[in-house]
Amino acid sequence: MAFIPVPNTVQLEMVFNLQGEVCENVLHYVKASPWNIVDAADLAASAIVEWSAGVKNNVSDQCSLMNIKVTDISSQTGFVVDYGTGLPLAGTKTSPALPNNCTLVFTKRTALRGRSYRGRLYHLGLTEDMVAGNAVGGGNVAGMIVGYNAMRALAITDDEGLMVVVSRKNEGVWRTVGEATLVTNITSDGVIDSQRRRLP
Repeated sequence: MAFIPVPNTVQLEMVFNLQGEVCENVLHYVKASPWNIVDAADLAASAIVEWSAGVKNNVSDQCSLMNIKVTDISSQTGFVVDYGTGLPLAGTKTSPALPNNCTLVFTKRTALRGRSYRGRLYHLGLTEDMVAGNAVGGGNVAGMIVGYNAMRALAITDDEGLMVVVSRKNEGVWRTVGEATLVTNITSDGVIDSQRRRLP
């Protein structure tokens, strides 16, 4: 498949160690002008601050954020920044961790409908005290929603990186240029899901 550029957009990979397994969440951010390496490093630092402030309190202490990788996806030869300042950073919940495949799905919503305008992220590090039956407790879900929504706009040097859903295909046809649509809200139904690829 040919490379499909997405103008003024970077991919931010949050790399975790979850009970000995490497796992990732992948987010995308756009701004009004092209990204540079300084902006990308600032974006990574801001992501760490917001994850620490609003998400890690709902993450097992057996899950640690290890690294952030920011890739310029506006060009096939764009830069890559690996950022590890202040890391690793572990979750703070001491209750026994659930198996690695147990996750809570958060939907990245935009103002448009259709598969090209929805995204997902998968919460890592659920613990026994967060769960009743097949669902995560409402207070925990509400706290995570606040935390992830705080990550929709991240401060960088002289601008702001806004979270987007990236689409490279429409109705089964590859686009020549990718489309980035602003995320307006992040939600979850609180029901536990499974990601088999996260199993040891």
